[in-house]
Amino acid sequence: MSNERLYRTEGIVIRRRDQGEADRVLTLCTPQGKIEVVAKGVRKIRSRKAGHVELFSRSNFVVSRVPYSWDIVSQVETVEPHAVLREDLTRGAYARYVVELLDCFFAQDEGGPALFDLLDRTLTWLCQERDLDLVVRFYEQHLLGLAGFRPELFRCVGEHAALVLLSPRGAQGERRPYGLDPARGGALCPKCYDGCKGVQTVVPLSPAALGFLQECQRGPYTRLRGQSVAPALYAEAERVMQHYITYHLEHSVRSGVFLRQLRWEKGTRGSETTL
Repeated sequence: MSNERLYRTEGIVIRRRDQGEADRVLTLCTPQGKIEVVAKGVRKIRSRKAGHVELFSRSNFVVSRVPYSWDIVSQVETVEPHAVLREDLTRGAYARYVVELLDCFFAQDEGGPALFDLLDRTLTWLCQERDLDLVVRFYEQHLLGLAGFRPELFRCVGEHAALVLLSPRGAQGERRPYGLDPARGGALCPKCYDGCKGVQTVVPLSPAALGFLQECQRGPYTRLRGQSVAPALYAEAERVMQHYITYHLEHSVRSGVFLRQLRWEKGTRGSETTL
């Protein structure tokens, strides 16, 4: 950003916390990176800014630079509210996972236009699409890529004298599981996985799940939309990615835990109604 006292930026609100009696500190994903600003008086009943700085909203900001403190929001106008994500509990839970994952992997001032565009498109898809799991699995792969943690899924990361490519959908009759090794940053061929079964951090990865995650990396999302994915395959892909992400963050993503609990409760209630 420039050194001018006032600057303009688009921003998506990914986190908010109260400050003092009436202020709110906002964490924004912007095309220039992740930043924190303070919205003065925004919690007052008559504040004109309050409706423009809701969680998940994309807005145009005019910000006043303050040395050695948070920059102050001078003006703000909503571009896209993504209101559905605050009105629908399930869609909102997916969106909270999406923004928390970004917040975990990117520090202050990190990011850029590609990250901003990925987040904006993902929140829009979460407002519109029916297959929310596909949206999130695609997002994970591309966010990890931008953060420098994308798992290597196309070649074995085990010990080989030569390059070993992983083609689970092209291997006729191959039913042995592959593996995912977060410590080495990617997938293992069946032979290497057999030799690592005693390693606690290495988890099995079925050929179908490996092929699905490869497709998520290849993209684009529009090509994946409409695919028929079995619930069991989604569950496995989520499980192995949560294992991979937790390993690198060294803690679980809290909103991901809530999301899984919410889906379990909805599934349980649905089962009860069919009895």
